[in-house]
Amino acid sequence: MPAWRKILLALMLASTYMFGAAAPSFANVEHDLQLWTPVTFDARIYRNLRGYLEVNPRIGDNITQMNQLLIRPALQYKVNEGCSLFAGYLWGTTYQNGDVLHENRLWEQVLFDKDIKRLSIINRTRLEQRMFPHLADTGNRLRHMLKLEYDLNPKLYLVASDELFINLNSVKNGPQGGIDQNRIFAGVGVRPIPKTRVEIGYQFQYINRTDQFDIGNHAIMVQTFIGIKD
Repeated sequence: MPAWRKILLALMLASTYMFGAAAPSFANVEHDLQLWTPVTFDARIYRNLRGYLEVNPRIGDNITQMNQLLIRPALQYKVNEGCSLFAGYLWGTTYQNGDVLHENRLWEQVLFDKDIKRLSIINRTRLEQRMFPHLADTGNRLRHMLKLEYDLNPKLYLVASDELFINLNSVKNGPQGGIDQNRIFAGVGVRPIPKTRVEIGYQFQYINRTDQFDIGNHAIMVQTFIGIKD
């Protein structure tokens, strides 16, 4: 079996295990069809220092109204061709049952990527400090994503990823410690022009909630990367 198939199989098995841990039963799950259209920009500032900006609108309620808007700027330092360090901020707005909820977030990230012939392997680990105006405490969350890209030709590639979110502490009336959610994605990517990629596919987001029904979001993903590998 080719190496890229073994890696993809390992990713699928890991995702199955994560879902088993985070979602022991689908009996009490609220499902929603969504559309996510994140756009990510990346540009050199000086030598190895780069600027990063992600704008991520999410349309939910069966793709009828805005559910969330996330704006995520950061500074990126490229240690070498295979490793980058990030430090950034997030301003987030959630629209829920007529209410508007805000979140401020600091985040730090290390990104590793490696190319093996036509296969690209991307490992991303992110630590977040989540601050909510209506809550007294700060929530700390760890995220890890494994992403695979397999080139079919110079312009077209297959893509799959899995990302696990873990709350490192509990916040009164807010996020609770333990597995928070998992996202698994599969799709097709295209490089229409140099330094630009568009990925279209399906993402399943499983959100684990301790005091309410869990959430299963089925998202159509159309994500655009300008100037950045990931």
